Amino acid sequence: KKKGYQYTKRILPPFVIPECNITLENVWRYITLYPEGPINYDKAALILGTLDSRTIRKHINLGLHMIKETDLRLSEFLSTFTGYAEVPEMKAGQSEYTYLNLVVNEIENAKERMGETGYETVPPVKYIHVIYVYKKCRNKLKVSLNRVFHTLLFFDTS
Repeated sequence: KKKGYQYTKRILPPFVIPECNITLENVWRYITLYPEGPINYDKAALILGTLDSRTIRKHINLGLHMIKETDLRLSEFLSTFTGYAEVPEMKAGQSEYTYLNLVVNEIENAKERMGETGYETVPPVKYIHVIYVYKKCRNKLKVSLNRVFHTLLFFDTS
């Protein structure tokens, strides 16, 4: 501490955006309720707890950007399951959240085809949170993102 180095790490819970009163949980709630179309500022104001249209737009766009990034990374991960799964095709006019659900369902189906049954299904928001944490880390993680997804999907206690 005398040298000015940080000696503790603060890990925030998944629903907290640093230095902000709007939680990610509320952003996800809005996106899941209204995945398509323009932002409904009246409904978003009620869910997010703010009246400023710029703040609403900023947080919803942040959430949509994380969903797009998750779509891309999960599609890459899904492409490693050759013979067990196919990457779903994104159709014109389809929302990113709808596509994310298709990719997650295909991952769950691939898991069953591999004989991995008995595990609980992983909801899309957990994958989004993995991407969020992976992107927000100050130091690059020593584990690849595919390995993190694999561990999340196939629980192994050995």
